[in-house]
Amino acid sequence: MELVWLLAAFLVPLVLNPWGSSAFDLPKAALVLMLALLAGPMALRRTSRPSTPIAPSSVPSPLIWPVLGFGATLVLATFFSINPTLSFWGGHARQQGLLIQLAVLGLFMAVAFGLHTHTQAERLLNVLAWGGAPVTLYGLWQAVGPDPLQWQSDAISSVLSTLGRPNFLASYLVIIIPVTLRCLLRTAWHWQYGLLLSGQLACLALTGVRSAWAGLVIAGLVFIVIRLISANRTSLALGIAATTVAATAVATGVVLARADEGSVSARWTIWRASLPLILRRPWLGYGPETTRAVFAPAYPPQLVYYQGRGVVVDRLHNMWLDTALTSGIAGVMALGGLWVTSGWLVWRNVRTGDQTVQLTWATLAAALSGHFVDMQAGVETVTSTTVAWLLLGLVAALGRGLLPAWGTYMQSCQDAPIPDAGETGHELTGRIKGWLPVVVPASVTVVLIGLLCARPLLADVAAWQALNGSLAANERPAAAERAVALWPVSGEYRRLLAGQLLALGDVAAAERQLATAAALEPTDAVVWALQGDLLAHHGYLAPAEAAYRRALELAPTIGLTHRALGIVLLRQGRLAEGIVALERAVDLDATDGVAFYHLARAYEAQGNEDGAAWAWRQALRWGY
Repeated sequence: MELVWLLAAFLVPLVLNPWGSSAFDLPKAALVLMLALLAGPMALRRTSRPSTPIAPSSVPSPLIWPVLGFGATLVLATFFSINPTLSFWGGHARQQGLLIQLAVLGLFMAVAFGLHTHTQAERLLNVLAWGGAPVTLYGLWQAVGPDPLQWQSDAISSVLSTLGRPNFLASYLVIIIPVTLRCLLRTAWHWQYGLLLSGQLACLALTGVRSAWAGLVIAGLVFIVIRLISANRTSLALGIAATTVAATAVATGVVLARADEGSVSARWTIWRASLPLILRRPWLGYGPETTRAVFAPAYPPQLVYYQGRGVVVDRLHNMWLDTALTSGIAGVMALGGLWVTSGWLVWRNVRTGDQTVQLTWATLAAALSGHFVDMQAGVETVTSTTVAWLLLGLVAALGRGLLPAWGTYMQSCQDAPIPDAGETGHELTGRIKGWLPVVVPASVTVVLIGLLCARPLLADVAAWQALNGSLAANERPAAAERAVALWPVSGEYRRLLAGQLLALGDVAAAERQLATAAALEPTDAVVWALQGDLLAHHGYLAPAEAAYRRALELAPTIGLTHRALGIVLLRQGRLAEGIVALERAVDLDATDGVAFYHLARAYEAQGNEDGAAWAWRQALRWGY
């Protein structure tokens, strides 16, 4: 069981698949699910030994109950979701559906119930710290030299390492840096940990993510405050805490006062637009992974000026708003209970134990506080979620009390020693019978790993082969068909196959795939716009127009879709209708040089010389 959580701590941040169309989060999610599935038969084997007394350290932690409540809320939100299938499996890009979230909660349970000794806690923290070493080295390499894998990103910073985006990398580092600091202090400032910590700090600085920087500052202050309380210097600790709260309030006020600048304005605009959506379904929300479809109808047109054209909002960049939108008030209350209980456990135990235990409490408080602050303007990923829940599992285990070493635990359980080679046949038969109840679940687990973990990865590899040109043109449709056959619940793969079929001229088969893709996410305007783009690219203008019009019915304030509809109408010779659509596009996005260019051409064809001159000036102004 311990190997399961150690593998999660080390491999989940590191694993990626350069030969897949979803290179980062999909392989991480598959690994998390596989490890959670493997933990099942192990837990069953443990509970199938009723003759073994329960050790004092096996008493459930108070943190278990809010976690179970949070998991139950996710299940209910998925059941009542506007798209239960999507909420269960998760989206292609984020992989944050119910299945993966329950898998992460399973890893939490494995640590909370299976970690019994301080030696195990030391191992977990050390593996977490050193798991960040290859991630950090790759990020620093990207900052100073050519990236061998040549990832494409629209972010300003090129430092994305194995996480896919700078903000995802920064969110991971905020959690890991306090853990590395603990290892450094624990080993009397050993140079390897000092070098590792310096690299992590440099990598975080190079990401340029301000919410993560703020999280790190708060993490550092929390670490200092907890250490002071542990040393019975409570007055000084409370003074620092009060100063921190006041400084945070002032900094928040300054940020909000500058809400018309940069990414701050984008976050502020998204948050304000999300509140009416939350009030429409307040109790259980719309379901996990539904943000993109839900937010599109309320998309504020001014958002294109803050975060760019064509950027899709699939997260609200705030922990509480994201939870409220996807799982409602019930989810917010469950999540709040989780954080409150965690804080109470830290406060209750911060002065207990020896110096090492107190240092561990300070580390957990700092890492989770930094993550909490970062998530007020950040995005949860498979990696940050997994690491945070592993640390929460350690909070639960440490809160119930740990034993010094494994031998002490075995003695407290009054368990029999491990048999040697001379055990009798009767004893061996008894042990074999003890394993029989686990054989069927273990077999089921192997099958589930193949179906739920291996198949999505193989499908993604096939999709990448169909996309990147590594196969001959006549072989790509077969690769796309393999992707669909391996993972039929993905609309991404069906649109990919439809594109290949359109290139071959098989319109009927392509339309069937597009219809199935649309049926998987019928209320998602982005899906309909993507289908319109695909049809228009291959010259099928009438069905492209229908797809764009359906997208605009769902999300009427997205200028990019109006521009695409206007171009399709012009290509069909419907000049007046095309001008109306393009005028609406530039009303929504007054910086769209492409829309102004096509509008200028349409005005010229219409004989409107003044309008054409104005549109040409705007097209040139905005860099067409």
